[in-house]
Amino acid sequence: MAVEIRSIPTLYGEDAERFLKAADIAEKNEHKQDISETVLLVKKFLREQGF
Repeated sequence: MAVEIRSIPTLYGEDAERFLKAADIAEKNEHKQDISETVLLVKKFLREQGF
């Protein structure tokens, strides 16, 4: 059975400004974690399991 493709909502006005401000703050966050090694481990595990 096919799943309906839903449209992505578009933000306008204050909601858009609030989202962009939060995105800028998150991007500049100096305390974010580097999870690239974890991603590689998960990909390797999934390959070994046949996914």
